[in-house]
Amino acid sequence: MVFWIAILAGVLLAWLAVRLGFYETWALLFNVVISIYVAIFLAPRVGALAPASAYGVAFSMILLAGGCFAILHGLCYVFLTGQFSVPFPRFFDIFLAAALGFVAGFLILSFAALVVTVTPLAEHKLVRSIGFDLESQGPNLSSLAWCCDRVHAVAGFDAGDNATRAAVQHLLETSRQTAPATSPDQGDPNEPPTPSPRRAARARDPVQDFERL
Repeated sequence: MVFWIAILAGVLLAWLAVRLGFYETWALLFNVVISIYVAIFLAPRVGALAPASAYGVAFSMILLAGGCFAILHGLCYVFLTGQFSVPFPRFFDIFLAAALGFVAGFLILSFAALVVTVTPLAEHKLVRSIGFDLESQGPNLSSLAWCCDRVHAVAGFDAGDNATRAAVQHLLETSRQTAPATSPDQGDPNEPPTPSPRRAARARDPVQDFERL
């Protein structure tokens, strides 16, 4: 279901892109891709510096992506889009702008779904039923990985086709490591807690889910 929500977000942003034009939409998409790239690759390090929290990595992703986008979009407005307008043929301002806007909306929602996935919310039955789990995000993660791998290669790193997927797996591992240990249920403190069969069947390892994609 999260895939179709991302499609809807892409359609809405495509409509907005037609109103903005090709020039402004291209700048918007560029800033979105760079912001997502920075958040995915740097969030584990920033989250490790914060106090242990199950939501530390997710907050780091939001702060990095939001801060990076605000800076880049502000610079673009001050030096580019806010200073002059580049005229393009009507075909560019309608069809190509809509295509770029659709991609930007799809990537934004896919990134938001990934943020939810690295939090304990992804273990709730209602959230999983909507599709905010790794098993339902194959196309979304593939789109994020393709865009971020291109940025990773242009940045001059020794990039492979799986650089972003490795970074996402690192995100999942870091989110598990930084989460504080939950206190066991009341009982004998010298005896390890024994989960019920129903709870054990519900428990999922997000890293293993990601490796199966």
